[in-house]
Amino acid sequence: MMFADTLWIWRHPKSSINKVTIENLDQVIELSKNGKGLIVLASHLGGFEIVPRIFAEHTRATVMYRPARKRWVNELMLQSRKHTEIEFVEANLGGVRQIKRALIKGEVVGLLADQVPSVGDGVWAKFFNQYAYTTSFPIKLARQINVAILFVSAERLGLGKGWLIKSQLMNEAFPDCLVDACTEMNHYFEEMILSKPHQYMWSYNRYKRPAGAELAPTE
Repeated sequence: MMFADTLWIWRHPKSSINKVTIENLDQVIELSKNGKGLIVLASHLGGFEIVPRIFAEHTRATVMYRPARKRWVNELMLQSRKHTEIEFVEANLGGVRQIKRALIKGEVVGLLADQVPSVGDGVWAKFFNQYAYTTSFPIKLARQINVAILFVSAERLGLGKGWLIKSQLMNEAFPDCLVDACTEMNHYFEEMILSKPHQYMWSYNRYKRPAGAELAPTE
């Protein structure tokens, strides 16, 4: 179903937007258009590919992505995601700089923050009571550039019925401890996933250990 969602959104971008219901729409619009910048954090849940397009309806968005291993898949992905108001940047040093520049200009940036990061870019933090190597980039980014953080999910309403966009705004800063901060970020994702657990991409191995990373804690 997630694969079908993705193909539909890629091939029918305009009609896909018309099939979206957004909770807290006024808040989403205000955060997108106020010129103060916004970090949008999402996970591989439901129709996650529609999320950047929602914000691009109101402002310019910069989205970080991890290139596919196969060149033709990566080219297809970029071509299908193309949007005049969305810039997709790779998860590398250049992409990090572009993300920071976009925030400084008061734009929206988006991250799939449940991806397993490279060694040195994450910490071991609990995710559904098991240690997962979790990206620390969103936390470090939020500390460098003081902007709002919005957790967003796109729940599938049913075959051909569209998606329900849910969001939760962080009202407090992340804890000082990086592990505690990443654990809290994971907790936000857990709450959203538990709403529709069958729509999460469980096949994505969040618990793998990147080559060269230290072992996960044993307690």
